[in-house]
Amino acid sequence: MDTEAHLTAGYCAATGTYSSRHPPLTTAAAASFPDYLFPRLLTFPPDSPAFVDASTGATLSFPDLRTLSLKAAAALSALGLRRGHVALLLAPSSLHFPVVSLGVLSLGAVLSTANPLLTPRELADQARDSEPFLALTTAELAPKLGSLLAASRVVLVDQLLAGLAGHDAWAAGASGIGRDDPALLFYSSGTTGRSKGVVSTHGNVIAAAALLQHVWRRRGGGDAEDVYGCVLPMFHMFGFSAFVLGTPAIGATAVLVPGRFSVDRLMAAMEEHRVTRLLAVPPMVVQMAKKLAAGEPSPTSSARRLCLRDVVSSGAPLQRDHMARFASCFPRVSLVQCYGLTETTGIVTMCDLSPLPHGNGNGDGVESSNEPPPASISIGRLVPSTEARIVDAESGESLPPNRVGELWIRGPTVMQGYLRRGEATAAALVTDGGGRRWLRTGDLCSVDSRGLVHVVDRIKELIKYKAYQVAPAELEDVLAAHPDIHDAAVAPYPDEEAGEIPVACVVRKPGSNQPQAQDVLSFVQSKVAPYKKVRRVVFVDCIPRSPSGKILRAQLKSFLRTTTCEMHGAELQATTRV
Repeated sequence: MDTEAHLTAGYCAATGTYSSRHPPLTTAAAASFPDYLFPRLLTFPPDSPAFVDASTGATLSFPDLRTLSLKAAAALSALGLRRGHVALLLAPSSLHFPVVSLGVLSLGAVLSTANPLLTPRELADQARDSEPFLALTTAELAPKLGSLLAASRVVLVDQLLAGLAGHDAWAAGASGIGRDDPALLFYSSGTTGRSKGVVSTHGNVIAAAALLQHVWRRRGGGDAEDVYGCVLPMFHMFGFSAFVLGTPAIGATAVLVPGRFSVDRLMAAMEEHRVTRLLAVPPMVVQMAKKLAAGEPSPTSSARRLCLRDVVSSGAPLQRDHMARFASCFPRVSLVQCYGLTETTGIVTMCDLSPLPHGNGNGDGVESSNEPPPASISIGRLVPSTEARIVDAESGESLPPNRVGELWIRGPTVMQGYLRRGEATAAALVTDGGGRRWLRTGDLCSVDSRGLVHVVDRIKELIKYKAYQVAPAELEDVLAAHPDIHDAAVAPYPDEEAGEIPVACVVRKPGSNQPQAQDVLSFVQSKVAPYKKVRRVVFVDCIPRSPSGKILRAQLKSFLRTTTCEMHGAELQATTRV
């Protein structure tokens, strides 16, 4: 490939790196994320809502977001929360979520979120690891915390906010926070294994907000003209970075559609509040297209009433046929993908947004090209101030465009490391010969000659169920506790609605009660969050393992894919070895 093509791809053969084609990030000299955000909130129109709750019509303005967050900081300080303490936030998305989050960050305390679907056992595991000083939650979710914390350290969010009138606003910048201080402790399974606490600093968080401000800006238009639809959970890094860090920083309105995802409620909210940009995960995109395709008399009649211009999908790859179906139902909407990790404090690649030309709308690029279409759909270009390497898994060699290898990322949003997991941190964050630190993503990718990144496969063992991360090792630990199971392994199986589902391959214990599939399903379901539960059971003679005992997951996945015609029920009896 010639030098000109390398330059077009953003590739430097001398260093083996790909560089973002966006201008570098420029951020104010703020020491903390609140110091970066709060002055901006005072520059936006006071009558323009930062957040709207579509279910109630309640709103929160930009000035009120600042004032309430600083009052929440004062109230939390009165409860003893200090710089460096961990505050666990167990709550669904709401107008309160960003207020409480920013209140915690204003004190220099570390915000750790938890999925409300987690079981008490799973919450206990996370609490033992993060050691929270206090927990912020709702009356409905408080019983899940049980005896994890003293009753005086479990704070109900509604009661906290109801008492804010009695507190003066916390003095912004009074905590002496620095950019290298930890800000977030979100949990991720990383490339493999059990969930680990990802430590993101205030510098990481500032950079994440600044790059979203850049990539979300329309050419020829202002930031505030966009109204964002929020159906993503704010406890997840995708939703948190988008709606606690991103939209407030650019002065855009976010319309919350809380509760269980419903296409009907989403469509009604988007129409009423004139949503122009929706952030979603693939199962939501699939459901939107299916719902509209089944409509009568015209599949696109509902779509024409919307102001929607962009849908940005992330969390898992979108299949090409799903994108085509969506395009036929929403012909005026640009559907693009972005890519990010908890370890990168949000996105690191993103497709260009309208009004740029999109060709066939599949997100593969914006320039005209005579090249054949790639086998995978692009997840976009590197965001500002971000570099990448495509590394051959065997040789460690950096690969040029159109070669497949592991994606390594370097940039200002990359995490500080995993909490108290030195070995896992060392495996994920590696230093090259030039002393530069890189995050190994565990994803097999390629970069084409236009600088567009394509996900080919995952090295990592995680199962992506509706964009949630499900660690096979965690489910295998649960299965190992069943008295009638001799051995078990969990692997992903393709599913149109969910992307992937966890399937358990189980070896029954000789002379046992010979459990049936439903027995196994119920056993796991009682011990994990709903999104983690095993969806199907395959009974096998043995689990494929290496001489060292490691599960041969590639062989397991291949075996499951050969049983496609039989995988319609909850159980498959396999009489041959895997």
